[in-house]
Amino acid sequence: MDNTVKASTIKTFTDVHTWTGLGAGLALFIAFYAGAITVFTHELDAWDNYGIAQSEAGDIRQANELLSEVIATQPVAGETIRLNISSPEHPGNHVMWFERLEDGDFKRHDFHLNEDGTLDTSGNTSELAGFIYALHYNLGIPTDWGLWLLGVICFIYGIALVSGVVIFIPNFVKDIFVVRPGKNKKRFWLDTHNIVGVLSLPWHIMFAWSSALLAIAIFLLAPFQLTVFKDDITSRLAPELGVVQAPEPSGIPGAMLTAGALLDIARLEVPGLEPTQLRVSNVGDSNATVRVIGKTHSEHMEPYANIVMMATDGRILSVSQPETASAGATFYRGLIALHFASFGGYLTKWLYFILGLAGAYLFYSGNLLWVESRRKRRSQQQTPASLFLARLNSGVCIGCMAGISAAFLASRGLADLADRAYFMKGAYYGVFFAAILWSFVRPVATGTRELLQACALLTAAIPILDIALLDTTPWSAAAQGHYELLTVDLMAIVAAACFWFMAAKLNKRAISGDPNSVWAAHPTSPHGTEATVASEGTQ
Repeated sequence: MDNTVKASTIKTFTDVHTWTGLGAGLALFIAFYAGAITVFTHELDAWDNYGIAQSEAGDIRQANELLSEVIATQPVAGETIRLNISSPEHPGNHVMWFERLEDGDFKRHDFHLNEDGTLDTSGNTSELAGFIYALHYNLGIPTDWGLWLLGVICFIYGIALVSGVVIFIPNFVKDIFVVRPGKNKKRFWLDTHNIVGVLSLPWHIMFAWSSALLAIAIFLLAPFQLTVFKDDITSRLAPELGVVQAPEPSGIPGAMLTAGALLDIARLEVPGLEPTQLRVSNVGDSNATVRVIGKTHSEHMEPYANIVMMATDGRILSVSQPETASAGATFYRGLIALHFASFGGYLTKWLYFILGLAGAYLFYSGNLLWVESRRKRRSQQQTPASLFLARLNSGVCIGCMAGISAAFLASRGLADLADRAYFMKGAYYGVFFAAILWSFVRPVATGTRELLQACALLTAAIPILDIALLDTTPWSAAAQGHYELLTVDLMAIVAAACFWFMAAKLNKRAISGDPNSVWAAHPTSPHGTEATVASEGTQ
């Protein structure tokens, strides 16, 4: 070992890395796998809506009528509603309102105008992209607790990154590009774990930091609020970040300007603005405010501008655009762009997609390393902790992937149902928890192989269902300029092949691998039950 780092220091950081990784790994696998898919959220939404009648392109007059009709007929007083403005990429004006339910979750309401000018309240039942995004930022826990939990987990994730770097430093030059396949599977997993972790380290640092900041910023600021500032710290930070505190509701009704008038005011403030959304807060109140969000022709990483004004008279409260933003706002906007890959076009999206999958692999392989390091090579009887983590690793990781594939199938197969989103979410949770249960009632090697095969079949069914239910083929849709259908189907085929290959490799090792490995499939263990292990599907 290189003498620049003491052995005792390495051991300490190894312990820290191990326990922080174990504590956060499974949750981060879900966040990263879902996050990789979420990079293409707009394309996924287009896939999910393919074959469903879309709104025709609407003009600003229609936008005025739609917004007025929603405010007049729907219980949105005092709420925040969003008018998504018609564009070539997303034709048709439509209004969204997220109603907060008693359990902390949100119910989405969508409105658009029919051809005869009447309000259509049937809404958009497509929620697949939003649901996968929710898995990314709150693990599917439908309250603020899910977001806060993931924020804490990302803080732990940062500690795991730092400790992992310290562990790898002594052998950095010797091991950086070394992968040693062979009978020593622990060495193989360690080599690939190190390579993935080190090569993507800058991205992981950014992601851990930005995730914790976005999720639990209020808790990170609390010590400063209690010990340094007498007034509200957010009132100091908000202007620096380009955020304006909306006036408190007056309780006095007030009529707002038309959407067209508000957009005209925004364009005067930011010449060349291409508005994409108009967000009204405190609807119906004399202190209602409007935030106009639009794209500029700026070359900055985050080219969007925000114009906040009073809804009743158009008085400007703030203008935030790339060229004139403060240092704090520029930093914050850049952090958002880095986190959500909202720059660089499809090259950046594909890079983030690959890095997201690599991150999921990092946490999966980390748990496998822990199991490998604690297995008994000369005994069929393995430690309960090793077997428990092996089973849990299989159930959660494979269950997440299979559950998302099931959600794809449910959303496509039940597209005509009003409760489509309900069944889509039910498909995910049903498959996810069934996979965890299966991993604990079946022998681990056998159960893991079966879960991988089920995941492969569910994923392979996605393009089959597309061809069966849609009035076109993926390649015909691509020829007409709709590439999302073909792209999703091709990616599903590749993923299904990978899952099936992993199952085959796992089965081969279970039969012909080390008979005393925790991955081996023994007829019986010393306790009379089949000795089992976890998902080493990629071997």
